Amino acid sequence: MHTPLSLDTLGIMHDEIRHRQQVGEMAIQVRAGVFWTAETLQSYARRHQAASPHPIAIAHFPDGRMMIRDGHHRCLATYIGGRGYLRHDEYKLEHYTYEMYAEINFEAGFITPFDPRTEVRVPDFTAFRQEVLRLYAHDPAEAEIFIRQNKARYARPHRCSTLPQLAAQLCQSALAEGVARGDLVADLALLGVSRYTIKLLATSQWQIVSLRALMDRTAHELMSIAELGKGGYHEIQRALQRYPELETLRVR
Repeated sequence: MHTPLSLDTLGIMHDEIRHRQQVGEMAIQVRAGVFWTAETLQSYARRHQAASPHPIAIAHFPDGRMMIRDGHHRCLATYIGGRGYLRHDEYKLEHYTYEMYAEINFEAGFITPFDPRTEVRVPDFTAFRQEVLRLYAHDPAEAEIFIRQNKARYARPHRCSTLPQLAAQLCQSALAEGVARGDLVADLALLGVSRYTIKLLATSQWQIVSLRALMDRTAHELMSIAELGKGGYHEIQRALQRYPELETLRVR
C-alpha cells in the first residue's frame, strides 16, 4: 500500500490546464473533505454519464523524481484546495525511465516522445495524433519520421516544472484575466474562497459578481455584509495576498 504522497515533491508533464473552471470547482470539493477515491470517481462518472477516471498516475524515475503522468486537474485542485498530499488510495505509482519517454512505441500508443525533465506535452494534440495514426496505417516508417520532424506540435520546453509552480501560474492568470474581463467572483475559488463566501458577495447590497466590483469595496463595506464579517473578509484577503506581485488585486 502506498504512503501519503506530498504534492510539493511532484513534477508535471503539462504546464497548461485545459479546464481551469473545473479545477476551481474541484478545489471547493477538496475543502469540503473529498478524496479522489475509486468510489468518488465512479460517482462522478455516473452523474456525467462518462467513463470512470483512472487513479492519479505518478511516474517514478530511477533518479528519484516523481512526475504527474495523468491527473493534473485533480492534483491541482487538491493543492489549491489546501490539502498538501495525496492519500494512498488516490494514486498509483508507475516506474519509468527517461529513455522510455524518448522512444516511439506504436503498439503501446505512445507517439509523443519527449524529455519530461525539460519539456512538457501541449494541452491538446488530438489532431496530431489522428494524423500520425493515418500515416502509420500506410507506412510506419513515414509516421515515425513525421513525429520526429513535428515535435513542436505535441511538446515544448516547460515554462514551469513543479505542481506548486503550475498552481501559482494558474491562480495568477485567473486573477489577471478576471480583472480584465470582469469574470465572476467564482474564479476566487482557485485562491481558496469558499462557495458560501462567494454567495454572500453576490447577494450583498452591492451584488459583487466580478473581481472589479470586489476591488471597488472597502474593508469596512465588505465586513458589513451580513454573515460575512471578519472571518469572510480575512478569507478573501488571504486569498488575494497569496500573490503580492499583483498589487492592484488587493482588497482595500
